[in-house]
Amino acid sequence: MTKIVALSRFPHEFDYERERYGAQNDIEFSISPAKAKDEVISVVKDADVVLFTDVTFDRELLDALTKCKLIIRYGIGYDNIDAAYAAQKGIFVCNAPNYGVVDVAEHAISLIMACVKRLIYMHDCVRDNFWSTGAMGQSIRLAGKTVGFLGFGKIARCVCRRTNAFETKALVYDPYVTQEALDDYGATLVDLPTILREADILSLHLPLNDKTRHMIGAEQLAAMKSTAILINTSRGGIVDEAALIDALERGNIAGAGLDVFEDESGKLDRRILENKMVTLTPHVAWNTVEAGAALHKEVTENVMRFLGGNRPESVVNGL
Repeated sequence: MTKIVALSRFPHEFDYERERYGAQNDIEFSISPAKAKDEVISVVKDADVVLFTDVTFDRELLDALTKCKLIIRYGIGYDNIDAAYAAQKGIFVCNAPNYGVVDVAEHAISLIMACVKRLIYMHDCVRDNFWSTGAMGQSIRLAGKTVGFLGFGKIARCVCRRTNAFETKALVYDPYVTQEALDDYGATLVDLPTILREADILSLHLPLNDKTRHMIGAEQLAAMKSTAILINTSRGGIVDEAALIDALERGNIAGAGLDVFEDESGKLDRRILENKMVTLTPHVAWNTVEAGAALHKEVTENVMRFLGGNRPESVVNGL
């Protein structure tokens, strides 16, 4: 009997899993809301497959797994699991990189448009019965602007295809991108100083790791145009949030559209909450009806692939 445990506080979302696993006589599937480490250990220690979203799998938790051969995160990022240590223990770690590509890209586009057209501020002006166009300032035209992409994976390419439709220029900083991919999207590869200097819109599409943490800090923000806008739908820790707030207040950059934050517990600096040139959303770029269904299907089918004797897809820890 193969034991599969999903760690989630939302059991109603697992209808697809119940149907697929329930059709197999040799699979025991359960959903647990456990979050505290000791509770998690008690429910996953003898699991063959563990599925999770926001639990942190450190070495202690990984050491507690006695049978596990596969861990899959319901999502793209996997910075909350020690993937390298899992590899040492012979455990495949996978993510779900495909389910929400279009959704996150559409959200990034929404943030770009909200920032360049100052939609939140303009909305508030109408609500406050403020109609003085001279006093409220001007928006900017997206056509003709340069969009810079830090990282050029699936989501960035999806965003690029859409920004190209606005007659923008695409610059890319990505050490791993191929010339073929650049050609396909009409993009130009540049170094980091160039993209910081030339981008009117800088969109971040990077994983969070030791190399990318605070990749955008005070020095990088100071190198950007004073009219530039920063868009982040990847991971909050890529940006030094304190440095970003300072840059916004000093006018080093013109605005930001953020779906992710360094601290997502609700303790944001009041200065970023009150800045009229910032558009904020609560880490929901992926969260659409269509993406939710696709996520559960993507993870489940990967588990079934593995249980059928095949190598799982989207392995992120080098096994």
